[in-house]
Amino acid sequence: MNFSDIPVFSAFSAGSEVVVTIIVLYTVIRNLRGQPLQWKLLGLCLMFELCVNVMYMINRAAAHDSGTVLSTNLKIMYAVHGGLSLLMFVGLVLLFLISTFDQKVGHPTWFQRHARGTWAFVTLWLISVGSGEAIFIQRYLLA
Repeated sequence: MNFSDIPVFSAFSAGSEVVVTIIVLYTVIRNLRGQPLQWKLLGLCLMFELCVNVMYMINRAAAHDSGTVLSTNLKIMYAVHGGLSLLMFVGLVLLFLISTFDQKVGHPTWFQRHARGTWAFVTLWLISVGSGEAIFIQRYLLA
């Protein structure tokens, strides 16, 4: 495939998802290590994620629903990725709200105090992002 054939929104979303993941990992792991949560940075990241990447997924889901022919395996992969990504976004919003309010009442290291659950979340987040990047590579770079 020619790089000019890659939709701009798809390329932007794939690249921005890597940046979002770096910010999520940075803020969460920093808090895991005992530093105060950088809630403003994480909040801005979440707003960007909602406005760009969640909207991209809705756009792509609508496009695939409009007659695009996909193999059963690709349909399953896309559906699992989409479901996991939505779950991870909602989970991150909830964790952001809980940890931010916890910090506001004097407990600045929520992720550190809940390390096992935090690492489980980080692992699932990376699987979600990794599957999205794999779909992008398969769809646009290996096609």
